[in-house]
Amino acid sequence: MSSVEKVISALSELENDIESLSVKVHDMKKRIISTSDNEITQLREKVIEVARTESEKIISSAKQEAEEKSQKILEEAETNLTKLRQNTKLTFDKSVKLVVDSVLNKSDTTEI
Repeated sequence: MSSVEKVISALSELENDIESLSVKVHDMKKRIISTSDNEITQLREKVIEVARTESEKIISSAKQEAEEKSQKILEEAETNLTKLRQNTKLTFDKSVKLVVDSVLNKSDTTEI
């Protein structure tokens, strides 16, 4: 075999090796992209789960705070209603007494 044939044979083998490496690189690129997509999907799911958990905690906390505030408002309203009923009863009793006194005094003055 002549030296030119040896060079051509070597170049042919080199070309085959380069083609083989190119195919392998292309396959590796596909695997890396696929793996990256899978990792992205898993991370997205984890982020969504963490966000969901945190939002549930925030909502629960806000709900509890609102319930506590509404309970305080209800207690204040009950206290105010009790005071209002007491004041109304006291005022009613005084009003009745004034009317009775007024009627009695008026009848006394008409008799004189």
